[in-house]
Amino acid sequence: MHPARASGPLIEVSDLSKYYGGLRAVDGLSLTVQQGDVYGFLGQNGAGKSTTIRMLLTLIRPTSGSIRLFGMDLLRHRSEILARVGAVIEKPDLYGYLTGRENLRILARLSGCRDKGAIERVLETVGLSARADDKVRTYSQGMRQRLGIACALVHDPELVILDEPTNGLDPQGIADIRNLILRLSREAGKTFLVSSHLLSEMELIANRMVIIDKGRKVVEGECRTLLDPERQVVHLETIDDGQALSILAASRWAPYLEDDPQGRIRLALNRSEVPQLVRALAEMEVQVLALRPFNRLEDYFLSLTQAG
Repeated sequence: MHPARASGPLIEVSDLSKYYGGLRAVDGLSLTVQQGDVYGFLGQNGAGKSTTIRMLLTLIRPTSGSIRLFGMDLLRHRSEILARVGAVIEKPDLYGYLTGRENLRILARLSGCRDKGAIERVLETVGLSARADDKVRTYSQGMRQRLGIACALVHDPELVILDEPTNGLDPQGIADIRNLILRLSREAGKTFLVSSHLLSEMELIANRMVIIDKGRKVVEGECRTLLDPERQVVHLETIDDGQALSILAASRWAPYLEDDPQGRIRLALNRSEVPQLVRALAEMEVQVLALRPFNRLEDYFLSLTQAG
């Protein structure tokens, strides 16, 4: 049985920094993960995600800042906290010459799990019961990833941290991991922190998220708020963008114009106003080539980090 749950956030990271000489891998990062979240930790490769996760697991020490898990200071209560956490960092480190079941037995002993039924339950959970007695070297990459998650789950942790869990997987493997995370969140009440650069995947599973860029937080919040379905951002492409921009700037649509990192014409408006904009463009004799929606998570992320 787990200790009583903390009443506040499950993870509290405050002003966290990690420097390697003059390189700021993580720079003043703050974030919170609530009980029951599937929390998307998003950023381009090299943004500082893995460094942050390694600090959360005490694999490296912060240069400055604080980390609290389950309401406790991580450095002061390391053993007590980590007993309640499961993690897979990058590709799971498995013994290929052993079977899946044997790998799980080793991890169960190391984590202090004495529940003899735990191994069978997690094998069933990740869909590996039929291959449990095969050597891991015969497993596909997706099966190895699921076995890695099984190893993280064998001691029944409250918090599961997954670092790029779908790296190198085919579409079916990605879907398997996605469905596994959602099922464990909904049916077993697990809290997840999932780092990824596959932003469309995070849009499907996360209820809250943070986007980081160059080690700093860009934005954090509820996905449904950050990706408000009533707010529509569109990119306008015309025969002559310079002339079209001048026309729009002198019209009632001027307040809707937004700066765009790539110099395109971008407008932010309610979805119900898009047909009005289309009619207005025709009346102003703007020769439109395309009007493209700009509200998916990947576009939002790229606009914030000015990547791509």
